[in-house]
Amino acid sequence: MDITQLLLNLALVGEKPVLYLLILMSILSVAVIIERFISIKKIEKNLLSYEPLKLKLSLEKRLGILATFGNNAPFIGLFGTVLGIMQAFHDLGQSSEFGVKVVMEGISEALVATAMGLFVAIPSVIAYNYFVRKIKTLLLIYEEKKKLPLQLED
Repeated sequence: MDITQLLLNLALVGEKPVLYLLILMSILSVAVIIERFISIKKIEKNLLSYEPLKLKLSLEKRLGILATFGNNAPFIGLFGTVLGIMQAFHDLGQSSEFGVKVVMEGISEALVATAMGLFVAIPSVIAYNYFVRKIKTLLLIYEEKKKLPLQLED
């Protein structure tokens, strides 16, 4: 078996494994968003009790997950779509029927992967941007309140 045939056999698995990965990413993304909302609210209530480094680390915890999902989910979805389209054309080549219907069903199923990738990415990016802005605001407030009061000279 040559390398092309091996890769084709791997590709013909289709978009389903990619969809499972995107569903897992979606669940993790929602979990991180909920956890961050809760954690940041708790931190906000006790803002001045934190040491600067601990505060920054606590606020930024798990934001990398949202950034990674937001940046990569569309590409993962596109990869699933490409695999699905390859499978659709392969099925067309193997089919005794020739018609638009055979290809269109496969392509429409494959496009679900792109939609799912966007479904994961868009909320992740929105949440990431919200949290980054919220963190900047909280750090500014912390910095301002932790300053020593100005002492006027006589």
